[in-house]
Amino acid sequence: PPPSLSEVGGKALSLIKSSAVGLPVPPGLVLTVFFFELWLDRILRSDEWTEFLSHTTTEESDPSRQKELCDAIKQRCNADLTLSSMQHEELNLAIRAAFGSDDIGVVAVRSSSPEEDLLGSSFAGGYDTTLGVTSSTLEEALRISFSSAFDHRVVSYKSRQNQISCIERPRIAVVIQRQIKSDTSGVAFGYNPSNNCFDEIMIGANFGLGETVVGGTVTPDTYIVDRSSSPPVILDKKVGDKATVMRLNDEGGGTREEKDDGGNNNANVLALTDEQILEVAGLVTRVEESRDDDDDDDGSPVDIEWAYDEGETLHLLQARPVTAHLPLFPEMLTERGAPKRLYLDIMVMTQGFSDPLSVFGLDVWRKIVGAMKATMSTFGKSGLVWNIHGRQYFNLSNMLKVTGGHAMVDKGFRKVDRSIDRALGSIDISDYVPAAVPEGAKGMLWKQVKELFRMVPYMFRSMWNADQALQDYIQRSDQLMERCYEDVCSKDAPIGTALDAIIDDLTAFIPGIGALMVGMLSRALLHKIFSQSEEGEELLISLCMDLNGNPTSEMGHAMVKLAEYPEIQNTSTGDEFVQKLEHNQFSKEFTDMYHQYLKKFGCRGIREIDAATPRSYERQQGIFDTLKQIDIHHNQIKNVSERRQQAYLKLLTIAKDIGKENAFKYHANLIQRLCGYREHPKFLVVQIVDRMRRHALHIGEEFVSQGRLQTVTQIFHLTLDQIAQAQTNTHIDLFALITTNLDPYKKVENVKQWPVLIDSRGKILRGTRDSQSQQDGLILGDPISPGVIKGKAKVFNNPYEKPLLTGEIIVARFTEPSWTPLFINAAAIVMEIGGPMQHGAIIAREYGIPCVSGVINATTIFSDGDLLEVDGSAGTVLVHSSIES
Repeated sequence: PPPSLSEVGGKALSLIKSSAVGLPVPPGLVLTVFFFELWLDRILRSDEWTEFLSHTTTEESDPSRQKELCDAIKQRCNADLTLSSMQHEELNLAIRAAFGSDDIGVVAVRSSSPEEDLLGSSFAGGYDTTLGVTSSTLEEALRISFSSAFDHRVVSYKSRQNQISCIERPRIAVVIQRQIKSDTSGVAFGYNPSNNCFDEIMIGANFGLGETVVGGTVTPDTYIVDRSSSPPVILDKKVGDKATVMRLNDEGGGTREEKDDGGNNNANVLALTDEQILEVAGLVTRVEESRDDDDDDDGSPVDIEWAYDEGETLHLLQARPVTAHLPLFPEMLTERGAPKRLYLDIMVMTQGFSDPLSVFGLDVWRKIVGAMKATMSTFGKSGLVWNIHGRQYFNLSNMLKVTGGHAMVDKGFRKVDRSIDRALGSIDISDYVPAAVPEGAKGMLWKQVKELFRMVPYMFRSMWNADQALQDYIQRSDQLMERCYEDVCSKDAPIGTALDAIIDDLTAFIPGIGALMVGMLSRALLHKIFSQSEEGEELLISLCMDLNGNPTSEMGHAMVKLAEYPEIQNTSTGDEFVQKLEHNQFSKEFTDMYHQYLKKFGCRGIREIDAATPRSYERQQGIFDTLKQIDIHHNQIKNVSERRQQAYLKLLTIAKDIGKENAFKYHANLIQRLCGYREHPKFLVVQIVDRMRRHALHIGEEFVSQGRLQTVTQIFHLTLDQIAQAQTNTHIDLFALITTNLDPYKKVENVKQWPVLIDSRGKILRGTRDSQSQQDGLILGDPISPGVIKGKAKVFNNPYEKPLLTGEIIVARFTEPSWTPLFINAAAIVMEIGGPMQHGAIIAREYGIPCVSGVINATTIFSDGDLLEVDGSAGTVLVHSSIES
């Protein structure tokens, strides 16, 4: 059996296993962790180590000081460490066994840490390698590899990975491997890093030794191979400049660099022939196939280093799992060469955030939305929606196959989000359509017709008497909200039964939304009426600002009113505010209004659709901090009503000129009365989610008191059914269920930005604009909300990290309802993702704030203080000046 990982480290173990299955690994040996215990013990007893440890284990360690201490330890290694007689003896025995003589010839010496080259932690480039090593330089090379365990790069990486125990007790093994006198060498990945496709292999190559490619000191040739074809096909070949070539010295070991000043013409010559490209790609596949039976393998693609010797024989120098790719859940993968499926991430597209929902939160959310919309009611591989490990996807392949599916995709996604349209336009979408309608998607058109048919009476009632239809809607929605406000069921009440009862009420309520659809129909008809007017579209957007009934807009107004009270203006801190509130030291007028705000809007906040997310009413200091930041004299809400009235008068003038005055007045009235409520159904959903949160927490308290959970919030790591069963069966091991539920989450916990579109072979679909030019500081995006404004940028990763001053421009990856308070002060919005129907877009239009979305890497290319000009009509951002310049 092979040695353990803890003995030889990840790199060595991979080479041992690869060699054992016949892969072309050059001969070599491994000096295990135990071999270096003498050296490690000497360092751990040194003054440098004691000082390093005392500094590193503090919460606020200075990185520059930490680097100084790491360098000091490395200097101690180089000055004090020599091989003992026992180590010499063990080394000589190993050399004779590996190479057949006492002379090692020329070898490469590489580190192999037990924490290195593993799934989730690669340490790529952290540890040191020495090439061209001979017997006379071997001990020095061993010191270099050993001391790299204390390199600041390694320590920093371990800190980021939260591997504190590995910092306090470092371990290192070393690989001594026959040095290949490479004619050509490089790296290869078992996926395409540019698009994450698992069917494509990317190869980087240069002449000579591969260190120039691995170290990134040259631009190598790049080749892409499609291995899903039979035989594999080369998709692309790009010649790199290969300006530097590293080669072994002819005598005495060591290496030398050769600079290409143009005489060698490296920039015009491919380093590999087509046959060699395909051979390297084949080696990648062989390495991956050899890992299939490995218990530690999860199917991740591999990253290899390879070399062709002067006799054009291919060698495998290293192999490790790729850690930087975006893994797809195994259930969603299809076999290579099989028909592919196309997935659209619902959370990223509609809600704007990438973090997964909790186990409990996704279960609640899927049941609610499944009851509300026919297209969300069929789940799993054969349905239209896949709810899996905290994420929710539309299965576009299945959707495209149902009757009317192409229209659903075109009107529901492509028409409303230009980035999705560009991405889908970059592929042949027919490649993703299944041959037959999947079982779970059958009858979808009929379900949609029935759903619409139930709304028709409410639509006609709204056309006939909008006021009465609206009052009926409000009365029914208020009744549903009151049910959510009621005292939560007892801890003994089955949690699933409680949700089912509310969903029954919600299902009966849903057809009434038809009354609101009339307002949206009027909006579409006015768009048609004013389609020939140059400013018609922008005026219509202004006409729809700050409409009655929009809960997010109402929340903004309520916050401004609360912020104006002396109770906010004259209070300094959140703690002081809460203390005065608890002791009834505020006026009755303010207290009543504040509690009304809490009752209606206290359930809103960041990631509000996830029941596991704390609500704003649970941390009222945060509410105070938000209110305190509002500029009560100058904000977007102050002038929005006036702008809407001005738009109305301008449109009325245009309508009179084209003979559409009566039609305009009729439809404008319906828009004013009804369109604001288009966000109301989601607000009801948030109320239901909050109710289920409170119920779950009550049950969690009971489970904690029974010793079945350690913390109350662990209840959110369980599904509805698991909680319900645990309520009646005290023998169920909840910790075991939680471990099982969270294991898939842990495998993707390093993924911070999930793509909107991905296929079942991992390929991320992005699409590109016709022009991605950023010349003269002009950056292209998608127009969302019209208007032109100039102001200073303020980059946010979350809405609570820092204040936004009046007139500043929000730059964010996305926004959601918890960002609403920031919009009150914002001059403009710039987002990386999100179409016109995403929260940030809707509220920007409500408040009349210029907004541009689809600005790639906006949060990294802009910095706080950059002077930007945002044109929400054209979809552009002009950089007038940057802080860096």
